[in-house]
Amino acid sequence: MIKRTPVDIMVTNKKLSYNDYASPSDAPEPRQSAFCYKGYMAIKGKRLSIDYDEPTGHGIKAQTRVVLEDGVALISRRESPEKACPDWAGTNTNLIFRQGESCDCVFETPYSPMNLRVKTKSLQSDLGPLGGKLNIDYTIEIMGNLAERNSICVAVCPEHRN
Repeated sequence: MIKRTPVDIMVTNKKLSYNDYASPSDAPEPRQSAFCYKGYMAIKGKRLSIDYDEPTGHGIKAQTRVVLEDGVALISRRESPEKACPDWAGTNTNLIFRQGESCDCVFETPYSPMNLRVKTKSLQSDLGPLGGKLNIDYTIEIMGNLAERNSICVAVCPEHRN
């Protein structure tokens, strides 16, 4: 049986989408968000996983899992269709990150799956049994066109108990 350790998680995102540019010479500041969650971390061999629930824009929670193994990070997010709004069937996202590489990923929408190309500019992690951080800088392309420039930082520490 794998031991699941309760952890505190802080997720910081910076996002700059193509819609943020007023003109090609514009260089706007990325939108930044930071959220804190409670979750669990498990380590089995070289594989480290972090699980937590996060709210969506539809008033339900999505299950998020971050997996690290052999220098590869996978972030998957699942919404339950049965808990989604009647006009929104829920979305599922699977993003794969490999230092300096591009990966084809799938974003499942209520209408049809969308193929994304995720280009990882940098991936740095010092996550271990005592916590740490995962930092990823990446871009997302849709049909060969730049859609977003993003960075994500997942900071984890053992849960503080009062």
